[in-house]
This record gives sequence, structure tokens and C-alpha cells, in this order.
Amino acid sequence: MIQTLNVLKPILSDIFAEEEDNITPAVHFADDLVADELDMTEIFMAVEEEFDVFVDPEDYENIVTVGDLIAYIEEHRND
Repeated sequence: MIQTLNVLKPILSDIFAEEEDNITPAVHFADDLVADELDMTEIFMAVEEEFDVFVDPEDYENIVTVGDLIAYIEEHRND
């Protein structure tokens, strides 16, 4: 989990202009980062490229926190 978070931090920091130290598993995309649908699409595209993970559009609504995203990546990663 820590390794995945450390890879995600710069990606999310760049997308949201947020300090990496403020990005934790508890961060809520909509409430804390004010992410909209376009932001989430950008995140999912970056995750697919960085982690070789396909994020199924049917799962989008279940990924609401950074922790949810980490769990999804770790469950679906193609190592």
C-alpha cells in the first residue's frame, strides 16, 4: 500500500496542485480535492499507464478516496 501511495502522490499532486504530504489514503476525491468527472478520468488514465491496470468504468463510482484507488490498483495490478 505504501509503495502504491508513493507512486500516486506525485500524480495526484500534479493533477490537483496539492502538496504530496497532504495526499493520504483518507483523502476524498470530491470533498477534499474537489475532483470532477474530468479529473477522475485523468486519474484513471494515469493509473492505467503507470500501473498497467484497467479501471473498469463500472467501478468508477466505487472509487471515492485515495485509499479506494490504492485498493483497486493492488487488486487489479498486472505484475
